Amino acid sequence: MKALPLENMLKKSQMLDIFNQSGFLLSPRQADQFIIYYDLIVKHNESLDLTRLKSFEDIVVKHFIDSIYITKYLDLPSPLIDIGTGAGFPGIPLKILLPDITLILAEPRKKRALFLETAVRTLELSDVTVYPHMVTDKSFFTVGGVITRALEPIDDTLTRVRHFLSREGRVVLMKGPEADEDLKAVSEENYHSYSLESDREYSLPGTNYSRRIIVYQKISAATRKTYSILKDLSATAGIAITSGQNKKFKNLEKLSSTDGIRKAGTALVSGKKIIKEIIRKGSPPVTELVLYDGYAEHDDVLNAVIGEFELRGSLIVLKKSLFNRLDLFKTRNPLAVVETPEIKEWDRTLGPGCTLLIPFQDPANVGSAIRSAAGFNVRKIIILKQGANPYHPKSIRASAGAVFSVDIMNGPSLYDLGEALKEKASSIIALDAGGEPLPSFDFPERFLLLPGIEGPGLPQELKARSVAVPLAAGVESLNAAAALSIALYEWNRRYSPSN
Repeated sequence: MKALPLENMLKKSQMLDIFNQSGFLLSPRQADQFIIYYDLIVKHNESLDLTRLKSFEDIVVKHFIDSIYITKYLDLPSPLIDIGTGAGFPGIPLKILLPDITLILAEPRKKRALFLETAVRTLELSDVTVYPHMVTDKSFFTVGGVITRALEPIDDTLTRVRHFLSREGRVVLMKGPEADEDLKAVSEENYHSYSLESDREYSLPGTNYSRRIIVYQKISAATRKTYSILKDLSATAGIAITSGQNKKFKNLEKLSSTDGIRKAGTALVSGKKIIKEIIRKGSPPVTELVLYDGYAEHDDVLNAVIGEFELRGSLIVLKKSLFNRLDLFKTRNPLAVVETPEIKEWDRTLGPGCTLLIPFQDPANVGSAIRSAAGFNVRKIIILKQGANPYHPKSIRASAGAVFSVDIMNGPSLYDLGEALKEKASSIIALDAGGEPLPSFDFPERFLLLPGIEGPGLPQELKARSVAVPLAAGVESLNAAAALSIALYEWNRRYSPSN
C-alpha cells in the first residue's frame, strides 16, 4: 500500500483520536486503509451518491465507527454476507478491523458494485467477494451469517436469507432504536425458523446517536438452493443452454435413443436416489449433471454434489422446455450423464446357477428383469439381439440402477439361439404357460432361463423344456417381467447357497 500524502496524515491523526475515544486501537495498516477508504468515498460520492454525510467526522463516526461498534457485543460469524451494503457499510469497515473474516458484499446497483470492486482492490482486502445482484430466493451462499444495516423490515430480511442460511447461522440486524413494531411483525414461518438471540440498545461514544443490534439464530435445518439462468450468464451456476440448436443439448437429446447411447458411450440417468448412489459408489463415472432453469433443491448432500460439478464445469442448466424434452418420466428431477460400462460378447459359457437370457424389446421390461435378476442372485445376464439397450433411460429407471451392478453381455438373436448354443441348447429353460408347474419343477445346477415375449411368443424349438407359473382359472398369462420375477424368486428360495 502506498505511503499517505501529508494531508491524509493529518486526517489520519484526527481519525485515530475518534477511534481511540470509541475504544478501538488501530494498527498502522488499518489506519491507512480507513483513510484511503474515506478518500475513495469522497472522490466518488458526487457521481455515485454513496452517502448523504459530507463532513469528515460524520463519515468516520456514523459510518466507520457505527459499522464496527457491534464487535463489542458479539463475535461475528464467518463467512459473512453483507446484504444491501451500498458503499460498503458495514462490511468493509468490519473487514478492515477483522481481516481474517471471509466477506461477501451484496449490492445490486451496478455503479456501486463497481465502486466496491475498486475499494476492495485499492485497500488490498483478501477473501472479499462482490455479489453485484439482488439477493433473492434464487441466490445461494455458503455462509455462517448475514448482516444488514437498516436495509428493510426484519421479517423481510429473515425471509430473504432463510433458504440458504444453515442451522445455527446468525442474522445480525443493525437498526435504529425504534424497532419494536418491526420485531412484532415477524411472520409465523420465521418465528418457527429463527430464535431471537439478542436485542441490545446502545449509543456511540461521545454522541447521542442511538443504535440497536438485533441478532437471530436459525433453528430450522431447512435450506433450499435454486439454480437459475440469469441475465448475466457469467453469474449463472453452471453452463446455461437456452437454444435447442446448441450442440451440447443436441448430443444430450440423442441419449434417449439406442443408437445415440451406443455411439456416445454415455447414458442419461434420472432420479435423485439413483444418482446419489452412483456418485457414492463412484461407478459408473458421472460426466455431467443436468438441471432445469429454476430447479430448487433442499437436500444438502445433493447440493454439495451439484456444487462439485459446477466447480468442474460439468453442471448444465437448461431452459425448462429443453429439459422437458430430456425428462422422459416428467419427474423434474436432476439428470446425470454417465459413462456406460462396456457390454462384451457372451462366450456361450454357463456359470453356476441361473444365466438369464433377456429378449424384451421394451426397455422398461429389460430394466425390470435386470432388477429382479440382481435381487435373486443371478450371476450373468445376456441381452439377446432383439433386446433393448439396458442403458436406455427407461431401463435404468426400471432397474433402479441395478444395470450398473450386474454382469451384462450381448448374446445372439432369439431365433438363432438354438443353433448358436448347439449342445448347450438343452440347458435352456423357457417360461411358458404350457410348461411344468413351477412348484414341482426341478431346476438343474446350471441353466439358461428364457422368459416369454409378447406377440409371436418363443420359437417352438426353445420350449422343449419349460416351466409355468400357475395361475387362477380364467387368467391366461402374466406380464413376462412379472412371471420372470416369480420364477427367479422360487429358484433363489430353493437353490441359492444363502438360503
